[in-house]
Amino acid sequence: MENNLIKVFDPRKAKELADLGFRYTLDRINNQTVYAFFVSKKLMDYLYNNFDAKDYFMNNTLHF
Repeated sequence: MENNLIKVFDPRKAKELADLGFRYTLDRINNQTVYAFFVSKKLMDYLYNNFDAKDYFMNNTLHF
């Protein structure tokens, strides 16, 4: 199964992406808020050029 979500724990990083027009939904992992963005080529290009690999992870599950 392909990973179709990019998850970010840092609210500042999530805000940076949201300010660029990327939409997210909130997720919870171990009682911690996670910002889940849907994968797109534009988002992946931005992440590869501006974020460290430790700033996000890819996944395909939302927790409610």
